[in-house]
Amino acid sequence: MGDNKTNHRSTSRVLDILELISNGNNEGYTLTEIASKLNVPKSSLFPMLHTLLDRQYLSLDANQGKYCIGMMLFQVGSSYLDNFNIMNDITTELQNITNVCAEASHFAILNNGNIIYLAKIDSPEPIRMISSVGKSLPAYGTGLGKSLLMDHSINELRRLYPDGLKPMTQYTVTDFDLLDEQLSKARQCGFAYEVEESNLYIRCISIPIRQNNKIVAAISVAVPTFRYTQEKADLIQHLLLNAKHRLESILKTIYVDFNNLT
Repeated sequence: MGDNKTNHRSTSRVLDILELISNGNNEGYTLTEIASKLNVPKSSLFPMLHTLLDRQYLSLDANQGKYCIGMMLFQVGSSYLDNFNIMNDITTELQNITNVCAEASHFAILNNGNIIYLAKIDSPEPIRMISSVGKSLPAYGTGLGKSLLMDHSINELRRLYPDGLKPMTQYTVTDFDLLDEQLSKARQCGFAYEVEESNLYIRCISIPIRQNNKIVAAISVAVPTFRYTQEKADLIQHLLLNAKHRLESILKTIYVDFNNLT
């Protein structure tokens, strides 16, 4: 319960109420007990408690007049845990992919036209792609990014990149029409590809992850060009597709706001 002078008093009191009841005994507290413990007048507390009851953040035992945690607090807490649980599932899928193909696997989301790596598993090979969790790159020049942009129209792409498509290597696509053509092919086959556009001597295969039919993330495998073969590409596509199906099955049962994981 903070006393920072920059805090909004009413908001702080609401949070104090929730923290008290969440961390207190299982039986809950009466209005008088809450007022005493928080040193707040009953007249100030009552409208806050009424709103929290109405929004189901608290429940009221009418017989004893005690306030307890409500269903919405449970849902909020469950959502928070789901976010972490899904990252465990994602990391497991990436590890499985890398175990089979021996190449680096990645998971990323789209943020303001850039990809942000949220998870990765390194290749066991000494020569491999260098990347790191939290790193950000322009989406248009990466396999992951093209998966994330797969549903964007050319007009949406132009709005997303008002300053144009700037090269990261000499192979980066810098023409909107060509990018739109690549995304159209990706929509048809289900996979997005990158050939040395963000990193020289690295090729990438990626697939989007959907929640409620909307692309929310993508997974990929990056392969040094000298190890890239059609046989390996076929294996990677098979692994990515299986991982996609498993993750999307999980996302049908929970809601995850991936932007809150950054």
